Amino acid sequence: MKIKLKIIYSLLTFFMMTSVSFACVTSKECSAKKEKGYYNYPNKLKRGIAGDMHIANFMPEELHLANYSIMKDPTGTSPIEIIEDFSPIKGHCGTAGHFWKQNKVKVGTGTTDCNSNRLRLELAMNKDLRTGKKAKEIWIGYYLYVPDKPDNFKDKKLQPYITQFYGSNKKSGQNRGGYAPQFSASIYNGKLSIEGVPVIDENNLKGKWHKVEFNVRYSKKDDGFFKVYINDQLKVNRTGFQTSKHSHVEIKYGSYSHPEYGGANYPEGYQFPSHTIYFAGFSIEKDRAKLKVNNIE
Repeated sequence: MKIKLKIIYSLLTFFMMTSVSFACVTSKECSAKKEKGYYNYPNKLKRGIAGDMHIANFMPEELHLANYSIMKDPTGTSPIEIIEDFSPIKGHCGTAGHFWKQNKVKVGTGTTDCNSNRLRLELAMNKDLRTGKKAKEIWIGYYLYVPDKPDNFKDKKLQPYITQFYGSNKKSGQNRGGYAPQFSASIYNGKLSIEGVPVIDENNLKGKWHKVEFNVRYSKKDDGFFKVYINDQLKVNRTGFQTSKHSHVEIKYGSYSHPEYGGANYPEGYQFPSHTIYFAGFSIEKDRAKLKVNNIE
């Protein structure tokens, strides 16, 4: 039985990754984008030690619902010419399921984005980074842009996570969430917030490219740290605490909204609105100097 599950999981992973390259062929909208030079295949870009990534929580046949594109910078101001467009659409969701393997449920059943009122469009790592017994220091960097359009983030109830650091234990499995401690970046009340700390205010977030760098020392001891630089200025500096309680970490970025997050009072039947976030130069490295955001030609 275990061997069969492994084979099924491998096949699903393979089809999910390979299907991304042609998932939009039958969609008029995506075909039009392809004609203009847009791509929805995440691994057209290299992201350092992050390795290959995939669009999370969508079954292969649902990928046309994930409104993700790689394209030339439409703003004309990005430090990096090729950018990633995350534009989740109201009502579009995936049914790939949450922790289906650990909970031993059939793929597409159990808790999904669709039956839990989530709106998600994220890229997730195909292979998690090992944090292990020895301390490990990594850097994560990208440029972020929130288009200044009338309807983009007008709804204050839209408060998505845009970067997640998700821990897991490979031997024992993980079915209750991997946060402990919690690292994340989110757009909260119109501001960019990291660990609840506002680092870019509402007046400056939209219509500008912002350089974001995370520096994490993963450690099982009380010598870990979590630091964040915004436009080369240190904004978050937490040191001297245990930063790793799991064997691996998966780093995701994009947009992830759920009614239980943010403390907003959601009316019955509420759906998160369509919105757009641009990323450029996302990469993960062992050294800051190697990040794409620090190697602009």
